[in-house]
Amino acid sequence: MEMTIEELPESRIAYFRNVGEYGGKQNQELMESFKKWAQLNGIFNNSTILGIPQDNPEIIPKEECRYDICIIVNNHFMVKEPALVGKFTGGKYAVFLIDHTKEAISKFWDSIFSEIEKSDLSLREEPIIERYTPQMIDKHLCEILVPIV
Repeated sequence: MEMTIEELPESRIAYFRNVGEYGGKQNQELMESFKKWAQLNGIFNNSTILGIPQDNPEIIPKEECRYDICIIVNNHFMVKEPALVGKFTGGKYAVFLIDHTKEAISKFWDSIFSEIEKSDLSLREEPIIERYTPQMIDKHLCEILVPIV
C-alpha cells in the first residue's frame, strides 16, 4: 500500500451531518445532497470534500454514530442552511489513495493498522478521514487520511 505524509492546516469547514450506521445508503444520500448544495453555492468545482466519521462504532452504538461531509471554506464565505460551520483541526496525516469500492475500502481497513505500525508511525487521537476531489470522484478514487503524530 503506497503512503505519503501530509501536514494539513487548521481550516474552517461547512458540513452536513448524518447520525446513524456508517457506510449505508444514508451516507451516500448525504454525499449527494452535500455535493448539490456545494454546487448551488459555487464551491464544488475546485474544492476538496472530506468525509469524517466522528465516532468509533465499537464504542458508540451504531445508530448514534456521527458522519460529517465537509468542504473547506474561507473565512469570508457565508455558509447557508442547511450546512453547519465548523473547524477542521488539521495536523499530520498518512495519506493512502484507494479505489472507492467496498472491496478496496474493506481491504484498506483490514491492513491499515499493521501498515502504520510497519512504518514506525503513531496514531493521533483524531478521526480517520476520507478525502475526495471532483477529479477523484470522476475516477471512483478517494484518499484515506490517517492522523499521525
